[in-house]
Amino acid sequence: MAHALLVAVIASAAVGAAPAQGAPAPGGDALEQRRAEVARELLRVGEELRRELLAGDARALAARIPSDGLRCSGRVVPRARVQRDLATPGSWLHDTLLGAPAATGAPPASVAELLRSSPEVAIAVSFVKDPRALPLGRPCLEFRAKDVPTPGAPFCFEQRDGRWWFTESLYPCG
Repeated sequence: MAHALLVAVIASAAVGAAPAQGAPAPGGDALEQRRAEVARELLRVGEELRRELLAGDARALAARIPSDGLRCSGRVVPRARVQRDLATPGSWLHDTLLGAPAATGAPPASVAELLRSSPEVAIAVSFVKDPRALPLGRPCLEFRAKDVPTPGAPFCFEQRDGRWWFTESLYPCG
């Protein structure tokens, strides 16, 4: 079944304080231009993720995990554990990203099912306040469909050596 893809870019005001009314943001134009560039790059990454999720490709998702693992509320989840969890049906991570359809009438239980079952899915890009990513903020993306809850957490990234890597947020870390 073909699904229309609506692309949305959301530049979150969560990064830094807003300038006083009428006052220009220091370096604001350059910062907003950089955020727009990053958002365009993440939309491309989001399209790749969409294909990987729909294909159930746990290996492709695991290839986005940096060698030092994922940050999770002050601790680190080792890469080997993330890879194992992605590949294991029944694990929270596998079921939340790649799992089977939810019960009839229930909201999608996995991101893959959201992508399969919703006629229009947007890719929303936001920038979350993060001292390691100042002043830009940590770029994150999320798949969204109108009136349908998105399973799991947003996918957040950092760029290393020209490649976008997951940084955290695949697990409920809060």
